[in-house]
Amino acid sequence: MRKDVYERMKYFVLEKIKPNYSAIARQYGVDPRTVKAAYLRAQSGKTAVIRKRRSRRSKLDGYQDIIEDKYTAGCSARSIYDFIVEKGFTGKYTIVKDYCRRFRKVQ
Repeated sequence: MRKDVYERMKYFVLEKIKPNYSAIARQYGVDPRTVKAAYLRAQSGKTAVIRKRRSRRSKLDGYQDIIEDKYTAGCSARSIYDFIVEKGFTGKYTIVKDYCRRFRKVQ
């Protein structure tokens, strides 16, 4: 649950105001059910449950240097993909293509 939504709902509980779930959901960019859950949690006095996101390793982690070197040498994303597949890459072509596109924007 988002902490900002929960804090807003705590305000409504303290002021004894019934919130418009849909309007608040649009304001914060969340589902109205999330707002309702935050309101009910704030009413009961429980604290917000804040979950940490897991960071996931990219399949490109071991190959980023190779991709950058090949790209600066003028190779296409397809040829880079074929090259790193021979080196043991298990991902798909679109991952390499998207990475090359981001790398191209930096240059």
